[in-house]
Amino acid sequence: DDIALELVGDVADDGSPVMIGVAASPDQCIRPMDGRPFVDASGSSLTALPMISSSVGSVSWSGEVVSSDACDGTATTKSRNGNATSTMRHHHLGQDWIQRALGEHSSVASFSAFSIALMTNNAPSDLVEDALVAGMDEIRHARVSFDIASNLVGKEVGPGPLPSSKHEFGRDLVALAVAVAKEGCVDETLSTYAAAVEVAEIEDVLENKKKHSKYSNVDRETLSWIRKELQVIAMDESNHSALAWRTLLWVCQMDADACDAVQESVFDDDNLDLAVQRRFGGVFGTEWKMSEIVRGEWNKIYEGFKRLNIEASGAYEKGGLCIDGEMDHRPNGNLVLSLTENILRGVLCV
Repeated sequence: DDIALELVGDVADDGSPVMIGVAASPDQCIRPMDGRPFVDASGSSLTALPMISSSVGSVSWSGEVVSSDACDGTATTKSRNGNATSTMRHHHLGQDWIQRALGEHSSVASFSAFSIALMTNNAPSDLVEDALVAGMDEIRHARVSFDIASNLVGKEVGPGPLPSSKHEFGRDLVALAVAVAKEGCVDETLSTYAAAVEVAEIEDVLENKKKHSKYSNVDRETLSWIRKELQVIAMDESNHSALAWRTLLWVCQMDADACDAVQESVFDDDNLDLAVQRRFGGVFGTEWKMSEIVRGEWNKIYEGFKRLNIEASGAYEKGGLCIDGEMDHRPNGNLVLSLTENILRGVLCV
């Protein structure tokens, strides 16, 4: 679901954490959640509401303890390794990172459900193992995202409980294929590129002192930290994307009808164009033309997937796509291109 978050309320008088209300922020763009969506049997994407606390350790998903006793618009943050720093509060950017953190938090549950769906459909053990590893990655992503959000808003922020949900796990390769295509091959792949775009924006601020960015007034130390964490998140998410494509490849080899269903309901041009435009249309200024760039990179992955699927039937030979089990990779400084190459390696060269 698309949401924009605005903090409403504060901690209780005794310092205990309270749920934060959500309201639309008029000066923030509404965009899809980050990570892999957690979808229940009704088809709804589920996410927790954020919680805020001023007491030490009361919100366990944040790795930083934040003291809000300053009266000059700054907040002192103290990480769990004991190092203290002082940072300006950046309210709206903090809302953006709360939204990101909640998306990563939901992704933990998504991969748990995905693991069960794989096992219910008798998937190979390597897919199940990689799904569980991906869930552990998402725990780290959620923690660091709540760290960053807490740093920016000046208060410790974490997730509340996930909403109640119902799930149906049956032997249905068509349902599994459609779900993994939408949630993994599309949504999480686009989320991977979204993290890369965010890294590029931060680098523009750090290296070129770009103005009129949501990161423009953040201190360099904090920006460098956020950039580093986003680079790790982006690479992890590209591995998760490759897992989704490998899963779809396995399903297509088992059931051609399931593969056809994905093409008709998920991979048709109208649906893909809408998904890309919703996430990247106008991001950081229209001069980026990110919709066209990302769609082009997604198409590279899709073409690689199709070639491997044909090869599996004996009609196509891989040739020089992989060398010694890895793509013929030439380093470059473009994170978007590097992520595409990493996804292709994860799909084609295993």
